[in-house]
Amino acid sequence: MLSPGGNRIPSAIPDAQGSRPGLSRSGGLRRRILVWFLVLSLVPLFLSNTVGYQVTRRIIERQARSHLVAWAGAEARHVASEVDRHQQRLEAAATVDRVLAGAMAPAARALRGGDLESAAILTLHALLDRKLEELGEFSELFMMDEGGRVVASTAPGRLNSDWSMTELAHLGGQGRYFTEDLESYGGLLTPVYRLATPVRTAGGDVVGVLVATVGFDRLEDFFRIADHVAGDVHAYVLDEHGGLLAASHPRPGIEYGRSFASALTSPDGEPVRRYENFEGLPVLAAAAVVEAGNRSWRYVAEAPEASVLGPLRGLAVLAGVLEATFALLLVAVVWMVARSIVTPLRHLVAGAERIRAGELGVAVRVDRADELGDLGRTFNQMSQELRASTRRIQELHDQEMRRAAQLASVGELASGIAHEIKNPLIGVMSGLDLLGKHAGTRSEVETLTGQMREQLGRIESAIRDLLTYARPKAPHRMWTDPNRLVDRVARLLAPQAEAAGVRIETRLSPSVPKVEVDPELMTQTLVNLALNGIQAMGPGGVLTFSTVPSGREVRLMVRDTGSGIPDDQLEQIFRPFFTTKHRGTGLGLAITRGIVERHGGRLTVESEVGTGSTFTILFQVTDAEAPLP
Repeated sequence: MLSPGGNRIPSAIPDAQGSRPGLSRSGGLRRRILVWFLVLSLVPLFLSNTVGYQVTRRIIERQARSHLVAWAGAEARHVASEVDRHQQRLEAAATVDRVLAGAMAPAARALRGGDLESAAILTLHALLDRKLEELGEFSELFMMDEGGRVVASTAPGRLNSDWSMTELAHLGGQGRYFTEDLESYGGLLTPVYRLATPVRTAGGDVVGVLVATVGFDRLEDFFRIADHVAGDVHAYVLDEHGGLLAASHPRPGIEYGRSFASALTSPDGEPVRRYENFEGLPVLAAAAVVEAGNRSWRYVAEAPEASVLGPLRGLAVLAGVLEATFALLLVAVVWMVARSIVTPLRHLVAGAERIRAGELGVAVRVDRADELGDLGRTFNQMSQELRASTRRIQELHDQEMRRAAQLASVGELASGIAHEIKNPLIGVMSGLDLLGKHAGTRSEVETLTGQMREQLGRIESAIRDLLTYARPKAPHRMWTDPNRLVDRVARLLAPQAEAAGVRIETRLSPSVPKVEVDPELMTQTLVNLALNGIQAMGPGGVLTFSTVPSGREVRLMVRDTGSGIPDDQLEQIFRPFFTTKHRGTGLGLAITRGIVERHGGRLTVESEVGTGSTFTILFQVTDAEAPLP
């Protein structure tokens, strides 16, 4: 961890920005780290789970559809085979047992004679009772004569009833026949199935019809439909019109004979559909055709969606719980990670704020070996170096202030001395002039007085420089064309340049704007720079004046092709009394820079030893005087 600590060094640094903005957003980085971690972690997880759930659901539905179609087809064939099996057993009973055919004619005659208790009828009743017990899956057996009247029956009250107007009587005598009907059973309408087959003599003559009835109590044995097929799958048998004939699981709401609430009642529809059943529950259902004798039914298998997709939904709930748990764990972990990152950073920010407030040498505790530890160690090193640099700067500042005070004192002293020397110096020079006039033409006297004048001129120049530096003249500004200034200086220096063998060139921009300066002081500035350049060059040198508009600035450049200035002297040439010449006070460039700065400009220098130097004066221009584009 990193925590701030260190020694306070008094400082007069003001808090220019008011409050401490570095600590005003406490927790912001931590929250952003937390949010980004959650987004980058949970969003892909949520998307993958959602996509996986949808894909798995489609796969399960596709497999459920396939299984339901296969199941419905198999069960439809099973129901058809069961009906066919019962038909065969009834046909075998009517064909194998010739006693039925032999007893049929006497029983029919006794019935037409009104003798319902005849031995033939009683014998036929006994035979039917035995056959019903043998077959087992039928509710009733009865026999009709060729006219459609019941000759014998296992059910009381059926004897002598007339069926002559039914298809059962007409078609049953021609061959195997199967039909369905509705009868009351326990106060409700329930399906009843009847199978018919002709009764023939040994010679093949049809003497009657044997009919088997399957009531509601025998449906399970007849169709052999399981109570719950394949778990929660419910099965239904529908007639050609969609009426319910049989159900694997009878329960309230099921009405036999009426149109069944299913989207698969039509034989021309899709074999698999999703819809709500008669109980209002969403189901996935499949249908298949049942060819039961002379009937064409529909077998429908319905599977509740809750049963088909229940495990998947349970898995989705489990995935949601796991996602929530993972999110909570991730929040805790990311919070701890963010805290381990943000807390050291906040300590560093607190340390930086203390340094900004003037408390130098602040250090933070570092007990980590990672990048944050490196950052803390670098911060401590920077803090120590900053304290050392600040102390060094303060020492240099103090030195410069002392030097400035000394220079000010020297300036005042020089000013006083110059005034004291100037008047006597003028008197001495006047006396030398007078002495030269009275001395005649003696060469020795002329030489001596000339040397005295030269030395006194040097003294006068030094005193003039001291006065100019100590008491600078206030500029009287006016709008001035820089090109005219350069032309004037070039003409003034032409004789001196020619005497030194130096060529003067001017490169003036016609679009340079006017600047607000004192023309006389700026002329003095350019002359000083140009004289330095001429003195630095030998015969064949080139002195170049240039005026260049540069954005919001105007540049006046003086370039020479002299020997250049060494790098270690570039920072010192503008200091007062610094000179590399045998003659001069070392105040020329200091005075020149002071004039430029009093005009609000800047004076810079670029130099390369052996190539030459370039002095550049830069002035800011106002909107009114900006150069044209």
